[in-house]
Amino acid sequence: MNKQGKVLLSSMALMLTVTACSDSSSKQTVKEVPSTSTPKPAAAGSKASDVPLTVKILKGSSNINLQAPLFDYIFEKTNVKIQLELVTTNFEQKAQTIIATNSLPDIMEVAYGKQMYVDGAKNGLFLPISDYMSDAPNLAKIMKENKEIAKNNIDGKIYSFPKLGAWKLQLAQGAMIRYDLLEELGLEAPKTFDDLYKVLKKFKEKYPNSIPYTGRENAFNLLKPLAFAMGSGNRIYYDPNIEGGKYVYGQAHPEFKPVLEFMSKLFKEKLLDPDYAVNTADAMKEKLASGRSLFYYDNNSFGVNFNEALKPINPKARFELLPLMKNDRGQTRGWMYKKDWMHNIVISSKTKNPHELVRFLDWFYGEEGTRATAYGVEGVNYKMENGKPVILDSVLQKYAQMKDPFRNMQTDLATGFEQLALNVDEHPMVETSAPELVKWKDMITTEKGYVYEVVAPPFTNDELSRLKTLQSKVDTLVDQEMDKFIIGVRPVSDFDKFSQQLIDSGALEIEKIYNEANQRYLKQ
Repeated sequence: MNKQGKVLLSSMALMLTVTACSDSSSKQTVKEVPSTSTPKPAAAGSKASDVPLTVKILKGSSNINLQAPLFDYIFEKTNVKIQLELVTTNFEQKAQTIIATNSLPDIMEVAYGKQMYVDGAKNGLFLPISDYMSDAPNLAKIMKENKEIAKNNIDGKIYSFPKLGAWKLQLAQGAMIRYDLLEELGLEAPKTFDDLYKVLKKFKEKYPNSIPYTGRENAFNLLKPLAFAMGSGNRIYYDPNIEGGKYVYGQAHPEFKPVLEFMSKLFKEKLLDPDYAVNTADAMKEKLASGRSLFYYDNNSFGVNFNEALKPINPKARFELLPLMKNDRGQTRGWMYKKDWMHNIVISSKTKNPHELVRFLDWFYGEEGTRATAYGVEGVNYKMENGKPVILDSVLQKYAQMKDPFRNMQTDLATGFEQLALNVDEHPMVETSAPELVKWKDMITTEKGYVYEVVAPPFTNDELSRLKTLQSKVDTLVDQEMDKFIIGVRPVSDFDKFSQQLIDSGALEIEKIYNEANQRYLKQ
């Protein structure tokens, strides 16, 4: 890519720019839009703004091609020019600072499920989108069909444009194994977790210098998919198999003990990476891509890049997605990634152009905006065939030999989830990805037992306050002790005592708050 086509902003320059462009004087009061006000509707077929408008958008991203034709196309269709400011590192921390100091740009991204989003909404920093819904017909239509979006409401109001999934190449937190080694050693694919243990043990015997099972960053990431698959869950989670669906705090119940017994056995026998708790994502990926590690339970799409990296080392080497394994409770189950990401795109309540900015963001949910932010510009990046968009051969060829064709293409075109899309259409991934990714998608979407991760229900102010207090105690205890159990510093025989400690600290009250909030939401 042309170097001039990429802009990476330093943190200091970003903060100076954001502060300068925002009306953040300490004497400035936050102007609230009265809920009784009647929004000015947009004329049918009109652009978002009658006159050219420049908006400053703050976004966390490592790289976007700011010279992509898509930016000019968006301006042509909406009359809004995007001035994008990228935060390449520590975006959450910077967003927290900006919200705390009330120095918002026109539009900014706030990750889902963060307290700063709740605080910003309650303190009047964000424009209440629900007061402008006549300017957002595309989002309103989607909300009628997708009730999950309402879980993001604060005090019954919408304060953000959520990042949604129009169509996803479904991924999961799946069990990925070096299938060529199963074939080489004459082993069957594991059907239970005891089978998995035996397979990993065989791998270690045959390849003593290998790390059969690896993970990344900490026990939370290791346990989230595994605990659910084994019949429990990590921290507070929604269990569809309990009483027709119920929130449960995993470590507060005896069903979690077998998970720790399994992981502690793997660690003791050197089948689990001794560095799992400190591995960065890159460190984990290096071990799998180099052939040092042979199994992981995480994002199945990683396997595509590992397979490509392994080819020069061993042309037969390949990771494959295992069918769901049966747990001790007779269940086969696994997490699919959420249908919607629900990241929040918020508008500053100080904006002088609320109607225009609402109409602008709503454009991204319509057919025109959804297609453009998936494929780019017609005639430049794609063409229409039989009423459907198809990526141009010249574009496909440009990225075909790259390590990650799809994500490199998205970076250049400024399309997709990581770039500008709000209603994400992942059909282009099918055209640019390895065939095994499509095969795995079909396995995930057709195999009985895979379920979507569930978005937490909306809570009242009192519930949020109480949860903050409780979870700071209970989650901290869990995070402090899980690694100790796994690596053997604390014996698993102590689990019952530990579980009671969590209950005494409020784990069951956390469950109660979640379940009451969920029942209230379901009755709406």
